[in-house]
Amino acid sequence: MEIKTKNKKNEEKAMNHVIKVNRAHQFDDGSVAIDLDVNGVSIYNAVLREGKNGMFVSWPSRKGKDDKYYSHVFVKLSETDIKSIIEQVEEL
Repeated sequence: MEIKTKNKKNEEKAMNHVIKVNRAHQFDDGSVAIDLDVNGVSIYNAVLREGKNGMFVSWPSRKGKDDKYYSHVFVKLSETDIKSIIEQVEEL
Protein backbone atom coordinates (compact mmCIF):
# COMPACT_ATOMS: atom_id res chain seq x y z
CA MET A 1 0.00 0.00 0.00
CA GLU A 2 1.32 3.39 -0.87
CA ILE A 3 0.94 6.66 1.01
CA LYS A 4 2.48 10.03 0.42
CA THR A 5 4.42 11.90 3.07
CA LYS A 6 6.09 15.29 3.01
CA ASN A 7 9.73 15.77 3.87
CA LYS A 8 11.32 18.93 5.30
CA LYS A 9 11.03 20.70 1.93
CA ASN A 10 7.31 19.77 1.70
CA GLU A 11 8.04 17.49 -1.24
CA GLU A 12 5.78 14.47 -1.37
CA LYS A 13 7.30 11.02 -1.46
CA ALA A 14 5.58 7.66 -1.52
CA MET A 15 5.87 5.24 1.40
CA ASN A 16 4.78 1.65 1.26
CA HIS A 17 3.16 -0.01 4.28
CA VAL A 18 2.95 -3.77 4.48
CA ILE A 19 0.08 -4.46 6.88
CA LYS A 20 -1.02 -7.86 8.19
CA VAL A 21 -3.82 -8.34 10.72
CA ASN A 22 -2.93 -11.19 13.10
CA ARG A 23 -5.91 -11.12 15.47
CA ALA A 24 -9.36 -9.58 15.54
CA HIS A 25 -11.99 -9.62 18.29
CA GLN A 26 -15.33 -7.88 17.79
CA PHE A 27 -17.05 -6.15 20.71
CA ASP A 28 -20.80 -5.66 21.21
CA ASP A 29 -20.58 -1.99 20.19
CA GLY A 30 -19.23 -2.98 16.75
CA SER A 31 -15.61 -1.96 17.34
CA VAL A 32 -12.90 -4.54 16.70
CA ALA A 33 -9.70 -5.03 18.73
CA ILE A 34 -6.85 -5.91 16.38
CA ASP A 35 -3.22 -6.96 16.57
CA LEU A 36 -1.30 -6.16 13.42
CA ASP A 37 2.13 -6.01 11.87
CA VAL A 38 3.06 -2.82 10.04
CA ASN A 39 6.29 -3.10 8.08
CA GLY A 40 7.45 -5.88 10.41
CA VAL A 41 6.60 -4.06 13.66
CA SER A 42 3.95 -5.73 15.85
CA ILE A 43 1.24 -3.47 17.27
CA TYR A 44 -1.08 -4.98 19.87
CA ASN A 45 -4.51 -3.80 21.04
CA ALA A 46 -5.34 -1.24 18.38
CA VAL A 47 -9.07 -0.76 17.81
CA LEU A 48 -10.89 -0.45 14.50
CA ARG A 49 -13.84 1.91 15.09
CA GLU A 50 -16.52 3.69 13.10
CA GLY A 51 -16.52 7.46 13.39
CA LYS A 52 -18.57 10.20 11.81
CA ASN A 53 -16.20 10.21 8.81
CA GLY A 54 -15.98 6.42 8.41
CA MET A 55 -13.73 3.72 9.82
CA PHE A 56 -10.47 4.59 11.59
CA VAL A 57 -7.82 2.89 13.73
CA SER A 58 -7.53 3.98 17.36
CA TRP A 59 -3.95 3.33 18.45
CA PRO A 60 -3.03 1.92 21.88
CA SER A 61 -2.63 4.63 24.52
CA ARG A 62 -1.71 5.16 28.15
CA LYS A 63 -3.06 7.58 30.70
CA GLY A 64 -0.56 10.26 31.71
CA LYS A 65 -0.12 11.92 35.09
CA ASP A 66 -2.31 14.76 33.82
CA ASP A 67 -5.23 12.31 33.28
CA LYS A 68 -4.98 12.68 29.48
CA TYR A 69 -4.47 9.69 27.20
CA TYR A 70 -1.40 9.55 24.97
CA SER A 71 -0.86 7.14 22.08
CA HIS A 72 2.37 5.23 22.47
CA VAL A 73 2.35 4.16 18.84
CA PHE A 74 1.13 5.92 15.71
CA VAL A 75 1.13 5.09 12.01
CA LYS A 76 -0.47 7.41 9.48
CA LEU A 77 -2.77 5.22 7.41
CA SER A 78 -4.28 5.98 4.02
CA GLU A 79 -7.82 5.05 3.00
CA THR A 80 -6.32 2.13 1.07
CA ASP A 81 -4.58 0.92 4.24
CA ILE A 82 -7.85 1.11 6.21
CA LYS A 83 -9.70 -0.80 3.48
CA SER A 84 -7.01 -3.49 3.53
CA ILE A 85 -7.31 -3.82 7.32
CA ILE A 86 -11.11 -4.09 7.08
CA GLU A 87 -10.84 -6.79 4.40
CA GLN A 88 -8.37 -8.78 6.49
CA VAL A 89 -10.58 -8.48 9.59
CA GLU A 90 -13.59 -9.73 7.61
CA GLU A 91 -11.56 -12.76 6.45
CA LEU A 92 -10.70 -13.64 10.06
